[in-house]
Formats: sequence, structure tokens, C-alpha cells
Amino acid sequence: MELKEHLRRNIKLALPVMITQMGQISVNIIDNIMVGGLGGKYDNIEDEVLGKTSLAAASLGNSLFFAILVFAFGFSFALSPLIAAEDSKGDKKMAGAYFSHSLVLNVTLSVCLFLLITFLKPLMFYMGQPADVVEKCIPYLTIMTFSMIPLMIFQTFRQLSEGLSLTIPVTIATVLSNVVNIVLNYGWVYGNWGFPRLEVAGAAWGTFVARLVMMIFLLIVLLNFKKTKSVLKEASFKVADFKKIIFKRIASIGIPTALTSFFEMSAFSLAAFVCGYTFTNSIADQELAKINLAAHQIAINLASTTFMMCTGIGVAATVRIGNQLGLKDYKTLREAGWSCIMMVLTFMIICGVLFIMFRYQLPTIYLDNQDVINLSAQLLIIASLFQMSDGIQLVLLGALRGMMDVKIPSILTFVSYWLIAIPIGVTLAIIFEMRAFGMWIGLGVGLTASAVFLIIRYNRQTNKLIRDNPNVKINLEDKLKNI
Repeated sequence: MELKEHLRRNIKLALPVMITQMGQISVNIIDNIMVGGLGGKYDNIEDEVLGKTSLAAASLGNSLFFAILVFAFGFSFALSPLIAAEDSKGDKKMAGAYFSHSLVLNVTLSVCLFLLITFLKPLMFYMGQPADVVEKCIPYLTIMTFSMIPLMIFQTFRQLSEGLSLTIPVTIATVLSNVVNIVLNYGWVYGNWGFPRLEVAGAAWGTFVARLVMMIFLLIVLLNFKKTKSVLKEASFKVADFKKIIFKRIASIGIPTALTSFFEMSAFSLAAFVCGYTFTNSIADQELAKINLAAHQIAINLASTTFMMCTGIGVAATVRIGNQLGLKDYKTLREAGWSCIMMVLTFMIICGVLFIMFRYQLPTIYLDNQDVINLSAQLLIIASLFQMSDGIQLVLLGALRGMMDVKIPSILTFVSYWLIAIPIGVTLAIIFEMRAFGMWIGLGVGLTASAVFLIIRYNRQTNKLIRDNPNVKINLEDKLKNI
């Protein structure tokens, strides 16, 4: 297959998912912008403190919530390559079985994680964070936790849709949820239109309702969409129809994938607590911790935007490689993966340049505090440098997941983040007192290590498939050398 055709197919799959992911991260961005803007444009010192403290509280709450949520999301990702493989063979009955088993597992997992977050919340008072920040964080986190169950139901239907190469319904659902979130945030955060002024907690309530609407909309659409309806007809939720072997197949992909997602996100979540760590109980140190925590939240929010958009290319890699694996066309499988890497590399280079160019302007979207803006600008320089590594490792994880290769990548991710990124980051941030700047250097090193490890893994695994099928010839590598 020609490189141009690979890119065309990748874009067709990736673009709607990129819009969807942008919509999902926009919910979080909108929350941060509205929370950071509490009190208006800071006419007095009380308003300035309110905006900075509220943004720091949202940062802590999101750090813990998303560290747990991505584990559940990672587990749900097992469904799309399984559906893609069955779709390529036209086996709707097996696809329906995978869906029903996956939905039961995902809902069960979301309930367990809901209870875990409920148990962990009180521990935040003992993690060296500013007390007023934690007090605002707890109600925010409590409400956010309730959104996990409808979000995981939505995620299961989403993986079904994307596994069948249908991405538009998910995109529409996400856009709708953003509209709902903006309207409700405007009411609940600031107390407009007769809503009670709930400030940080109001942003969480807006997100909860928006995710509930998103779930209901997607369910209605997919239950009436021809291709998904034909698969859902084959789904059965009778106890007698559940098979242990299917649960094992989903878990064999889902657990390592969930751990891979958790290792990465938990590293970034720990980074937030490191950035907000207070060395003393002095007022000056407490304020400096808030500045570092708020700057970290702004920078990670912006970096997450490009990362989540790249997830679309990762989904394209998973679906296309899953299809080719089902067809046993290993030559096209390898080509599809390399073409996705080219796409994400180009996209992330552009994003990195934009981060550097507008590093002082972008933070002003969130708040007006000059100390936070200056530190955010420094963190965005580091973010711009690891954009390429971040995108490459994301797409390669998707590609390897499409090949059902998830155990070794999980180990490689653990090594990259917890044996490289965290030790370096914590050492620089706390021992050398570089705070957020030092922590971000460590994260950048870990992301680069992950990208290198996964490139080696992907190259070896695809070469092995080709060697096991000697009649297959590779022609894309020569084209890549000339680009």
C-alpha cells in the first residue's frame, strides 16, 4: 500500500477521534479556566488568592481522580482491538460477546475505583499540601468521583464504536457534553442565572451532569445506528451466556493496558503533589507552593490538550493494526504503524513550536497572577521539548495494543516513569529545591525513555511477524528514508 493511502486512512480514523479527545479535555480546561477566574480580574488581593487557591485545589483533585480514572480507561481499551479483529472477519456474534463482557467488567471496576477514591480522600490532609487548598479540593473530588460510573459506561460504548471504525457519534456526544458543561459551570461556579455560587465544587457538578448527558446521548445513537445495532443485538447479559474464557481474553489485554496508563498518569499525579509540597509552615512557603501547583496545573492542562488529540492517531494505529492482524497482512500492519508515527511526530513538532512562541500568552487564559504566568512559561518550554516523545510513545502503545502486545510495554512504561522520571524529578524538585521546574525535567526524561524503549519494541515485534511470513515484503521503509 502506498504511503499516501496509509496517511489518508489514518486521517479518516484519527480526525474525528482527535476532535472527540479535544472535546473531552476541554471539559477539564473549561473547569480550570472558570475556577481560575473566580473573583473576576482581581480587583483586590482577596480575589487573587481565591483564584490561585481554587486552581490549586482543582489541580490536586484532578491529579488523584485522573490517576485512578486512567486505570479504568486503560482497561476499557482492550475492547477496541478485539472488536476490530472480529469486525474484519465479519463475526458479529463474537463482537457482541466481547461487548457485553467488557461492559460488565468496566462497570464493576468503576464501582471498585469509586470506593478506592472515597477511601483515599482523607489522606490528602497528610501529604504536605496547603490546608486551604485541600479543604476546597475534597468537595470537588467527591463530586467528580460520582461521574466515574456513567463515564465508564460511555467509554465502553465508545470503544465498541471506534473498534467498528465509527468515530462520528462519539465526537457529537463529546461536543454536546462540552456545551452542557460550559452552561452549568457558568451557573454553578459563579452563581449566575439563579444558581447557587458553589465555586470549585460547582465545576465538579457541571462536569458530572455533562458526562451523564454524554453517556445517554451515545447510548441512544448507537442503539439506533445500523452497524452498532447489529452487534448490540448479539450482546447478551444472561448469566448463562457469560464465558470465563472471554473475561480472560479481555483481562489479558485490559490489565496490562490499564497498568500502562496508570504508571504514566500516576507519575504526573504524583508530580502535582511534589510541586505543591511545602518545605516549611511559613506563609511565604505556603504561597510559593500554591504558585508552583497552579503553574503545574496550567502547563499540564495545555500539554494534555495535545496529548489527548494525539490519542486519535493512537486509536487509528490500534484499529488499523487490529484489522490487519485479523487479516494476517503483516506487511500492511507494519506500514500502518510507521505511518502513524510520522503523523504524530509532525503534529507534535508544530505543537511544541506553538508552546514556545506563546508561552507567556497561553497561561493568561487561566488567570492574571504574574508569578504563576512566569513559572508556567518556563514549564511550557520543557513541555515543548518532550512533545515529540510524548506523541510517539502514545501512538506506539496503541500500535502494540492492536497487535495484542501489552505485557512488555506495560513493564517498559513502569521503568520509564517510576524508575527514571520520578526519581529524577523528586530529586531535582525537593532535594535541589527546584520545585515544579525540576519535576518537569524528570517527566521529560521519562517520556523520552518511554518513546525509545517502545520504538525498539515495535520494530522487533513487527520484524518478527515478517520473518514468520517470508513471502511478505516491506516497501515502506525505503520511502521513509527519502522523506
